[in-house]
Amino acid sequence: MDVIRNRSLDRGITLLDALARYGACSLGDLHKKTGIAKSTIRRLLATMIDRQIVRRSLSDGKYRTNVSMPSGHIEAPTFEQMLTIDIAMPYLMELTKSVEWPSDLHLLEDDWMRIVDSTRPLSPFHLYRGQIDRKINQFGAAGGIACLSAMKDREIEQRIERLGSHRIWGLARFGMPPGQFWQEIEKARSRGYGERLHDYLGDTIIDDSLSAIAVPIIWRDRPVGATTMLWPRTYLSAEEFAASFLQPLDETAAAIMRELEAHDRKSA
Repeated sequence: MDVIRNRSLDRGITLLDALARYGACSLGDLHKKTGIAKSTIRRLLATMIDRQIVRRSLSDGKYRTNVSMPSGHIEAPTFEQMLTIDIAMPYLMELTKSVEWPSDLHLLEDDWMRIVDSTRPLSPFHLYRGQIDRKINQFGAAGGIACLSAMKDREIEQRIERLGSHRIWGLARFGMPPGQFWQEIEKARSRGYGERLHDYLGDTIIDDSLSAIAVPIIWRDRPVGATTMLWPRTYLSAEEFAASFLQPLDETAAAIMRELEAHDRKSA
């Protein structure tokens, strides 16, 4: 008995399998890895993006899967992470169009933050482009400090204890004892934003020469990520930059949180 195959479905699964195996791919990458015509790939991806099975990142223009595949080794985002990205990025794009400085979207994970997208391509300022889907130290990054400052003290203590003296993800990376780090948490709480540690130069091979401030995204009574704003370190201090740009950053985070809460109400 002949097996009836749906060619469009088969090709769509092939694309998802490639994204799961190889991670973020451009249109050309997918064409090379699957042999499917680019016109067909565009059509299938448009459908999968519309159904939120695939997303295209603003930062690098590459496609990423939102679902797990049996043959894949790339960890797909959770539904909550996917929803946060989908809701947050249009607001961050509008923020960058308004103030011109770029924003990164950070998501909070157990032992680190992760940069999941960025509006740097929209900014007229030529800053270090960075790399998305990159893990960053939560104790050094502005987004991490913003999220930690929104937690209860015991939860912060547990994170510090769990990571201990880890040379990459812990405070040991900065040679900073916990008591000194608590001063940074209190500063963030009193100022209303997280600021990069002076000794944190970005999780890149070279110093990215940037400063950043960030405010947390609170959803279901817990921080799930942070909206950040970046500028050249030599341009202004964090205090001077925040005096001009903290309000629009706060308003953007508030709009994201309202939409996340609205989603919950609709789903209830």
